[in-house]
Amino acid sequence: MMKVKGFLGNGIASGIKKSGRKDLGIIFSEKPADAAAVFTKNVVKGAPVILGMERIKTGLCQALIVNSGVANTHTGKDGLKRAIQTTKYLSGELKINEDLIIPSSTGIIGGKLPVKKIKKAIPRLVSGMSENRLTEVAEAIMTTDKFPKYSYRNIMIDNKKGTIAAMAKGAGMICPDMATMLCFILTDININRGSMRKALRNSVNLTFNRTIVDGDMSTNDSVFLLSNGYLGNSAISGNSKEYRKFEETLTDLNLELAESMARDGEGATKVVKIVIKGAKSEKQASIVAHTVGTSLLVKTAFFGEDPNWGRLIAAAGRSGVKFDPEKLEMFFDRIKVVKNGMQCKNEADYKHIFKKPEFTVTIDLKLGNASSYVLTSDLTFDYVKLNAHYRT
Repeated sequence: MMKVKGFLGNGIASGIKKSGRKDLGIIFSEKPADAAAVFTKNVVKGAPVILGMERIKTGLCQALIVNSGVANTHTGKDGLKRAIQTTKYLSGELKINEDLIIPSSTGIIGGKLPVKKIKKAIPRLVSGMSENRLTEVAEAIMTTDKFPKYSYRNIMIDNKKGTIAAMAKGAGMICPDMATMLCFILTDININRGSMRKALRNSVNLTFNRTIVDGDMSTNDSVFLLSNGYLGNSAISGNSKEYRKFEETLTDLNLELAESMARDGEGATKVVKIVIKGAKSEKQASIVAHTVGTSLLVKTAFFGEDPNWGRLIAAAGRSGVKFDPEKLEMFFDRIKVVKNGMQCKNEADYKHIFKKPEFTVTIDLKLGNASSYVLTSDLTFDYVKLNAHYRT
C-alpha cells in the first residue's frame, strides 16, 4: 500500500468520460506543503498550466485537483475562468485558501471543462479522501494509458524512515522536454524549497525529459513535488549527504515511472534505451540520442524486429553533430555489431536482441568522453489505429 504521512487522496468517476471510468482525482496535504513544479515548454499551454505556473510562485500548495477526459486547452479566458471556478468550489469544501489549490487537466484539446459535473462531484471526492487512496489518483488521470503508474521509495533521513511516492500518467504525445504527462510526487521529508526545486529539475532532466514515444509534446505537461515535512527531520539543504540521497532516490523513482510510460507507449511492444557515448559534450550526445530515438524508420525497425543498424547510423548522421563515420562503433546490448563504421558481426549473432521486449543500443562517436541517453519505444500498427480514432 502506497502511503505518505500527512497526504490523502481519492479518485472517482464524475461523468466527464463517456466510458464511466474514473476521471477526477484529488491529492490533499493535511497542512500546506512546500511545492515545486516543472511545466511544458510548449508555447500552447492549457488553462490549468497557466494558473498553476502563477500559483506555484508562492512555493506552497495544499491540494491538487486533476481531471482526465478534457485538457481545458485553447479555451481562452473562459477556460481559465473554469479552472479557477473548480479551485473555488474545492476550497469551499476543504475550507482552505483557494490559492493553495492547483488544478491539472489531461485529455482532448479544445473541449470546455464541465465545471457543473466537477462541482457536483467535489463533495463525494473530498469525503472519500484517505491515506490509502493515493493510487486511485493514478487511475483517475489515465487517458490512453493501459495501466496506472505509481511507485514509492523509503529512505532513511536523520535515522527516520521517510517516503517519496509518485503517481503519473502518459502513453502518447511523449517527447523529451517533458512529455504528455502528469506526475505528482509527494514526500514527508523536510527539504528546503531551493533544494527541492533543484532536485526536481535535475531529476526531470535525467528521466522524463529523456523519454520518447512519438516525438510530440503536449500542452498540459506538469510535474509537481510536494513536501509536508511530517517526518520531522532537519531540513535538507545544500549539497549535503542527505540531499544527494534524496535526489538519487527521487531520480530512481522517476526513472521507473518514465520507463513505465515508454513501456505503455500507445501500442508499444518494446522499450529501447539509446545510449550515445564518446561525444564532445553532453549536449551533442543528447542531440544525437534524440534524433535516433525519434526516427520513424528506427522505431518501425524495432517493431519489425529488424536489426537494421544502417537506419540508426543514418539517423545519427542527420542529427547535425559532426563525427567521423569510419570511427563509429555500435553495440546491441553488449554485442559489438559495427566497428570503424563497418559491420563486424554476422547478423545471425545479434538478430535475437531485437526480439527482446527491452534492450539497449549504444553508439560510440569516438569524439570525446561525454554521453547521454533516451528511452524510446517502437512504432506499431496499434499506435496508428489508436490515434487515428482517438476522438471517435
